[in-house]
Amino acid sequence: MSSMKTKPVSRRSVLKGTAGAAAVGLAAPNFFIGKAHAANEKIKVGIIPAYSFGMYWLVQDQGFAPGVDMEFSVFPSGPPAIEAMVGGSVDVITVGSVPPLAAMFRKVADFREISICGDASGLFTVIGAPDVRTLADLEGRKIAVTSGSNFDFFLDVALKANGLQDMPLTRVNMEPIDGQAALIAGAVDATVPLATSKKLIFDARPDASMVVDGAQLPLESRPSIMDVLMTTQQYMDANQDALTTIVGAFHDKSIGMLRNDNKAVMDRMVEWQSGMGRAGVTVADVDPILNGYFYFDTQEIKDVYAKGILHKALTVQSEFLVANKRIGGMPDIDALVSDQIVSRI
Repeated sequence: MSSMKTKPVSRRSVLKGTAGAAAVGLAAPNFFIGKAHAANEKIKVGIIPAYSFGMYWLVQDQGFAPGVDMEFSVFPSGPPAIEAMVGGSVDVITVGSVPPLAAMFRKVADFREISICGDASGLFTVIGAPDVRTLADLEGRKIAVTSGSNFDFFLDVALKANGLQDMPLTRVNMEPIDGQAALIAGAVDATVPLATSKKLIFDARPDASMVVDGAQLPLESRPSIMDVLMTTQQYMDANQDALTTIVGAFHDKSIGMLRNDNKAVMDRMVEWQSGMGRAGVTVADVDPILNGYFYFDTQEIKDVYAKGILHKALTVQSEFLVANKRIGGMPDIDALVSDQIVSRI
């Protein structure tokens, strides 16, 4: 495993290295502490309020990691969470796939992705007009998609998987909500929508077509847009046992509870969202998002690392980001992906 020297990093340099981050204000984190026990080892976790990340809160909530307590600081996005970890106010973070790639390219710290919270590609879809039944039907037509985003990445991988990467079509750069409206109005022939918008589209256009459903794609052809657990090499070396405990509990106990008592987990996610002071949600709100992720149990996460699936996914996404000028060059993915913890669970 290669190593890089840590450099001082400012808020500006972290945000500059992550495309689109300039639009995200650095909000003071909210603190949300689960069950605490005296004399336990404490891990400070920076968390973004997505349900795949909330499964780590479930570890604490259910007491799945005896001897370890997690104290959660809630961040609005990846860049400020990364900055907090570099500054030492949190020890590990849950984060989407793009910010670590940008930060790793800029060599701001010895970052390591030590496990996967969930694969979000199951939440992505391509929805088309009634006469667009397959991706090939989009030849010469218009699709609304947010340029350079994970939505665009999903579309790019889906086209390549079907040998259609050179097919002429027009990508209309729109935010997902605008793309949804454009499809409903008939201004475009397809769109890559938000997961929460699928039902709204089909309610407005019952004759719309599900062209690509990420949840139905086989593992080998999925874009694999990973949400990850991340720390630094220095913290991992000093706290290997505690990290092994919580990562092991996530993939064994939390994912086991999700699969065996799904309703109970959805109820806890409603509580989690309420505890962070966000707008109230219901089980009906939680269900399609929480259960739209692909999760990995203990053996599955071991296979993901052993087969290089995370490494491959990050390589493909990095190439896409470089080609679209979202980052200035390829990050050191060999260093970024570490099985030091997963190999021990």
